[in-house]
Amino acid sequence: MTVDIVCSVLNGARFLHEFLESLERQTHADWNLWVRDDGSTDATVSILQQAAANDSRIHVLHIGGPRLGVAGAYGWLLQHVPPTSKYVMVGDADDVWLDRKIERTLDAMRDAEAAAAPGTPILVHTDLTVADERLNVLHPSYWSFSDYDPEPATLRRLVIRNLAAAPTLMLNRPLRELIGDTPDRALFQDWWYALVAAAFGRIVALREPTVLYRQHGANAVGARDARLGLRRLPGAIAYRLQNAHEFRQGVERSAEQAQALLERYGDRLTAEDREFLHDYAMIPRRGFLARKRALLRLRVLPELGPLRALGVLWRG
Repeated sequence: MTVDIVCSVLNGARFLHEFLESLERQTHADWNLWVRDDGSTDATVSILQQAAANDSRIHVLHIGGPRLGVAGAYGWLLQHVPPTSKYVMVGDADDVWLDRKIERTLDAMRDAEAAAAPGTPILVHTDLTVADERLNVLHPSYWSFSDYDPEPATLRRLVIRNLAAAPTLMLNRPLRELIGDTPDRALFQDWWYALVAAAFGRIVALREPTVLYRQHGANAVGARDARLGLRRLPGAIAYRLQNAHEFRQGVERSAEQAQALLERYGDRLTAEDREFLHDYAMIPRRGFLARKRALLRLRVLPELGPLRALGVLWRG
């Protein structure tokens, strides 16, 4: 069963060899790697070309600009994998895949497909191990480190926060075809894919790490220790107070993404989902009190607890 892997690279020469070597070690060896260079100025292109010359499974589809950014580049790649591709995984060139990543993810996908109706869009994602630049383990579980549970993967939870990390994703063909191109207002490719899967299909969380998630100065997103405790509480409160403007920007951008989802799929969504997306997209346009009420109704989930709920209302 062939698995196609898409990877966009921008100045990834420092870590690219280790990523490619981790693909070579996979226990499931029937894969193809489809790479887009997004305008690198380091040795990325020469590394990719040499790798493609040495391994017929590696295909360099594009070299140079214009730079499309993360979401745009992966959207481009989804449009350029073979149309017959049954399963597509997403790779990040600065991470390292554990040896059974493809095997374990594919098993979970095929189990999910067997349990679902034919043609169901399905996304499978996994936990990650958080590592430093030299791949020393910082925390064995990204989900625990970030203090969230990936389930239930409801549309409401996903509009507020992405629950599926890009380097762990596998999409089946119905989901890839439903996604089509990625709109400009999609914040990140993984977030958009998960939103579409939550709205129209299934999201499966495989509760084991399959990736060494490398943290370094150029991470597009990265991992942040969000665990709360008595010793960490003062620092957590200070961080949130200092980043109120950043939080409001995040709400505004997620509202734009919700609007994009509504515009793209409105006629296929349920009436309940359409109403929720419309109300959420309107949050930044509301006055002070109306915005607070909307945040309380739409963004403050019971799982947050009183302290985090208060933080949402204060910063929003």
